[in-house]
Amino acid sequence: MSENDNKLRYSVRGKKSRFFESDGVDELVSICMSIAQELWVVKEELALLKNLTLEKGLLTKKELENFKFTVKQKTELDNENKDFIDRVFFTLRESVESVDSNHDEPNPPPIP
Repeated sequence: MSENDNKLRYSVRGKKSRFFESDGVDELVSICMSIAQELWVVKEELALLKNLTLEKGLLTKKELENFKFTVKQKTELDNENKDFIDRVFFTLRESVESVDSNHDEPNPPPIP
C-alpha cells in the first residue's frame, strides 16, 4: 500500500462502462455506479472528520448527534445536492439529448 492510498479522495472517476446490450439498462447501471462512487468518497471523508474531531476532543459524540445546520448552511447543502443530482443523472440526460437532437426521426403524429 503506497502513501497515496491513505490520502482522502475528493472524487472518483472512471471511463464509461458498458454492461448490457440495452442502453436503458446501461444508463441505470451507470447512474448507480456514480452514486456508489460519490457515496464512498463521502463515507471516507465522514470517517476522517469523525475520528479527528473525537480524537482531538473538539466535539463529543452527543454534540455530533445533536448538531443542527443554520439556514445558510442548509441552503448551501441544498445547492450541493442539486449539483450532485446533475452529476449522477448526467449520463441519462446526455442520452436523452442525443435522441432529441436526432433529426432523422420523423415527427410523431399529432394527438387527437
